[in-house]
Amino acid sequence: MIMSKGAFSTLPATEPKLYSKLVQFQTKRRRLVDLNAVYEDSLSSGSPLGTVIGFHGTPGSHRDFKYVRQRLEHMNIRFIGINYPGFKQTPAYPGQHFGNWERNSYSEALLNELDVPGKVIIMGHSRGCENALITAANRKPHGLVMANPTGLRINKGSRPKGKLESLIYLHKKLPKKIGDAILYNLMKLVGFKIHDGEEAVAVIRAIMNCDLEKQLEYILKLNELPTKTMITFGGSDHLIEKEIVFEALKKYQGLAHFNFKANITESEKQKIMESFKNQKGTSVFIAKDNHFQNKKRADLLADAARSMLLN
Repeated sequence: MIMSKGAFSTLPATEPKLYSKLVQFQTKRRRLVDLNAVYEDSLSSGSPLGTVIGFHGTPGSHRDFKYVRQRLEHMNIRFIGINYPGFKQTPAYPGQHFGNWERNSYSEALLNELDVPGKVIIMGHSRGCENALITAANRKPHGLVMANPTGLRINKGSRPKGKLESLIYLHKKLPKKIGDAILYNLMKLVGFKIHDGEEAVAVIRAIMNCDLEKQLEYILKLNELPTKTMITFGGSDHLIEKEIVFEALKKYQGLAHFNFKANITESEKQKIMESFKNQKGTSVFIAKDNHFQNKKRADLLADAARSMLLN
């Protein structure tokens, strides 16, 4: 069932159900870390339909998928929201590296502890799409949904890299209190929703350590899997140029592509959902969409996850 266009806006707002679990994982320097991982789990008893696992952007948290989760709850689909260390939910830890190797070491440890049964859909937004892609290539889930992915080369959000490196160098040279205050104000000035200087540093380091072109290895692995796939992106994204995502799409196989200017009718949405029956999946470009399709297109993302689970 595809709910009507107005159905999402009438869904009752519900608060996230947060849990914590002690996990042990290995850092890039081969050091073991014990960390209290905070995560969201909308239906801890499980769902007969399946589970969607969300990987947030930078900055971000389980709240990135608030509207997706509400729609999934209405459809009796479990949602688990991972919180990466250093972004005010799961705590940071000494010597933390913000690259994908260490991020995935952490999320893999949590997923192993949770041991989610049944069909699983991996969902990522923005920076989190890199980790979602890696996880899907390694875990071979039933489906993968990526909204506003980073692409395979430097984008507006990470350009110029030298400037980001200079900010981190400056922070190291200054007293921590002063360095935190400077980076906090700079990041707030350019529009990042952060809480303090420590999170500002975490955001910069996470952006600096995007894999970009290194993702190709995992795209090629994904092409060999039966994992259903959906990629959505917008033409008014202020961080990731549409040309970069269109270039990356050429590396994926078996995706039916759809172009829209702004609105998607119910009949058009139905055609998108049918692509999961006939082939591997779909890519959807919406010209007027910005970087936050996790909110604006929550209905599309949730309905795609449901269609994947049913096909």
